[in-house]
Amino acid sequence: MQELKQLNVKLTSDLYDRILETGRSRKDVIIDALNMYFGVNEHNQQAQTQQNDKTTSALISQLNEKDLQISGLHKQIEQLHILLQTELSKNVLKDPDQDKHERPWWKFWA
Repeated sequence: MQELKQLNVKLTSDLYDRILETGRSRKDVIIDALNMYFGVNEHNQQAQTQQNDKTTSALISQLNEKDLQISGLHKQIEQLHILLQTELSKNVLKDPDQDKHERPWWKFWA
């Protein structure tokens, strides 16, 4: 048998009368009410935990999507960088001043 502890509670007369009308002992009614109260609170806490889990999983999936988008953008930036480097190297090769430097030394006046 469980150890019982005493709890003294003052109730409104209306609530006390309603307890007496049930025909059950006051102790049983109060024990049932407290069990129901804590059962509901535990249920609410579990529901809150489940809601938090759903929110967390939704945020994690959003982060994963953003990671994929960032990696895709990073690849595009790398490709654009390579393209820019090739275009710049082509422009350096087509420099009009370069033709002047490639002439023989005796054609410096032309």
